[in-house]
Amino acid sequence: MFSKSDAHDYINDLLQFDLAHGREPGTWYKYHNHVYGVGYLAQKMADVLGNVNSEKVWILGVMHDAGKIHERLERRFHGLIGYDFFKDRDFDIARISLTHSFHFNHIPSYDKVERMFFGKKEDYEFVKDFLEQHPANEYDKIIQMCDSLANCSGYVTLEQRGEEFSQRYGIPVPDYMACGANQLKDYFDKRLGCDIYSLYSELPANFMLKSGGDYK
Repeated sequence: MFSKSDAHDYINDLLQFDLAHGREPGTWYKYHNHVYGVGYLAQKMADVLGNVNSEKVWILGVMHDAGKIHERLERRFHGLIGYDFFKDRDFDIARISLTHSFHFNHIPSYDKVERMFFGKKEDYEFVKDFLEQHPANEYDKIIQMCDSLANCSGYVTLEQRGEEFSQRYGIPVPDYMACGANQLKDYFDKRLGCDIYSLYSELPANFMLKSGGDYK
């Protein structure tokens, strides 16, 4: 299993790679704040739930988008890129790369996610088969939830994350995505014994980079 130090090193290496491949300087905060935000919220959820390893779920949160930076270069679903990177090194990270985009490990029909898969139906079929063989566990569900609640500027509501999605992609949030996210929130509100948004005030903010920042 990757350690926290390994995760930090991987993210730093991604920064150097991305800057070398055309990323506009000063925009790294968008990726950095999201993945670390997912990690810290996941860790807090694990602390409250008590039946999840908080260090492991932090690492999975930080690493869930391991393939994202390569997506625009390879024009391939980033979950599969991350899976291929880590399947022989750390299966938990490989798994979370595939599962984090699909609530409760349920994938919709191909016509609804063709754009996500860059028109590569064989990739869709691989992910579909994987998800069918790997029912959602608590780690999958936690990272799926946190991925819907952390963005480049901090922690947000599902509605705010939906608005951000619509602005970024120029389309409304798909029904399957909105429904799954709301079902996850209902699930975790009950499991946590509180509204998940109430955890935000207990989370650290010192990991956040400011707009225009690439480094601490």
